[in-house]
Amino acid sequence: MSTYVVGDLHGQISLLLALLDKISFDRERDRLIAVGDVLDRGARVGDLLLFLHDASMAGWFLSVKGNHEESFLRFRSGEWVSWYTTPAFGGEATLSCFADIGERQSRVMEEWISSWPLVWSDEKAIVVHGSLPPVPGTSLGDRDLCETRISGGEGGHECLELRPPNLYPSWDGRLVVSGHTIVRKAGFWKDGIALVDTGAYRTGILSAFCLETGQFHRVSGVPE
Repeated sequence: MSTYVVGDLHGQISLLLALLDKISFDRERDRLIAVGDVLDRGARVGDLLLFLHDASMAGWFLSVKGNHEESFLRFRSGEWVSWYTTPAFGGEATLSCFADIGERQSRVMEEWISSWPLVWSDEKAIVVHGSLPPVPGTSLGDRDLCETRISGGEGGHECLELRPPNLYPSWDGRLVVSGHTIVRKAGFWKDGIALVDTGAYRTGILSAFCLETGQFHRVSGVPE
């Protein structure tokens, strides 16, 4: 069994399918974990969500929340989230697809997205969208702070907003795999931190990291 952590998807279903094909992903044995920001920006967000929902029900896919999922849920709850529908943030792509799939399916999808955790971990690795929040007085992060640490900026969880140079390795030595920050090439940012967001929605490059082998994988194509 192999576990692959894939970077920010933003609706890029064709790139994801190409990546799964390239790594010979076995849906009976392997597992795919997204670092969040599955939603928004891409024109095929709806197709991607339906595909990944089926994959989740089949047991081979899961995602942690990104700042885009958190913003979407806050917007749908009626909160004033001024940035969500701006062209730069790209929320209209997701809202449009939810309008198309109807009220019942929208509720199913919204409840599913709401169930995504802020952080996933096993004995060797931690997956979080931005970074683990730092333990006060140290340069080390702690996964247990993800739920309680709120950003002073947009009011969301700090673990979804942090970017370099404010990225923190885990205090217990487990590898932290994150997205959110677009890098030219997926790799190790510093000891204990791997970054896998290569900006697929605008660069056409989608990357993933295999937890078992320590290898990075990528495909390139035309973003949709």
